[in-house]
Amino acid sequence: MKKLLPGVLVVACLCTIFIFMSLRQQAYSPLSTDTRIIKDMAGSEVVLPAEVNRVVSAMYPIATQLMFLVQAQKLLVGISDMDINGVMERIYPPIAHIYRPGRTDGGDITKEEIIKMRPDLVFTHTHNALVNDYSDVGIASVCLRLENPDELIAGIELVGEIVDRQQRAAQIASYYREKLDYIRKRTSHITERKKVYFAGPAMLSTAGGDFYQNYVIEYAGGINVASQGRGGWCSVSLEHLLDWNPDFIFIGNYGTARVTDFTDDPRLSEIKAVKNSDVFMARYYIGSWDVPTPESLLGIMWLANKLYPDEVNFDMALEMREFYTTCYGYRPTEQEIMQVLEGP
Repeated sequence: MKKLLPGVLVVACLCTIFIFMSLRQQAYSPLSTDTRIIKDMAGSEVVLPAEVNRVVSAMYPIATQLMFLVQAQKLLVGISDMDINGVMERIYPPIAHIYRPGRTDGGDITKEEIIKMRPDLVFTHTHNALVNDYSDVGIASVCLRLENPDELIAGIELVGEIVDRQQRAAQIASYYREKLDYIRKRTSHITERKKVYFAGPAMLSTAGGDFYQNYVIEYAGGINVASQGRGGWCSVSLEHLLDWNPDFIFIGNYGTARVTDFTDDPRLSEIKAVKNSDVFMARYYIGSWDVPTPESLLGIMWLANKLYPDEVNFDMALEMREFYTTCYGYRPTEQEIMQVLEGP
């Protein structure tokens, strides 16, 4: 065999290197036609397939609701047990048959379960994003952070971008901003704002300034008496309540506290909210209206009505009908609406 000329060897080596680098670039370049890059709500850049067709929201049930808002619920292949209730089954009967992955004794979902669902992406939360990174098996993890109503709107827009429902997401985001802007304009002139105490898991457990309920109060035009607290739910005493003397008391319906715990306690009889019978349970339909879900918009509107009836005059029966029709494509019955609005 004749020896290859040195020049030929150089050309062959260069061609090999060129081919290798081209293949490597095609595999990893963000400009590849079959992938794209988005920035999630933790600030991380995430490589996604150009078209997302299979989504798991089991690690963060609120993401399930956002998928409904952008009309992408048919892409869900893995959800949480928390996503299933009678209302959701009426809104979307197929939800009962979407796979719900098993969990370990610690409440985690194993990587094997994730792989079994063959998702294009998994939605996570800032609290569990680090332990739910599946990039090593080719599955994207997108972190959502929905700690106030503006972030909720941003989350809707991000989910719309991810699943190619940008126009729908923009429509819903505009609807949200319109309602919030109305409240802001109607209450912006108020100098003496109503003081609010929000009871969460228990009568003497309240939302600090870094919790979603704090923002529900503030966006409704009120002042959270416990806004200086941090770390989510804060334990307080009866002395705190007496000192704060809130104008209104609202109670999460997922805890143990009830209206009578406040109204029937003689030690609290001089608190303004108790004297004026302004103690209410939060409203509830798909879920509670005070937590970081799409329904929190209704919670803000309902709360603003309670705080400032002379300035804010939402017809909540009409608003409920419009909200669920607009956001979920579902029209609640008159009986359902009354059951929600006429509670204690």
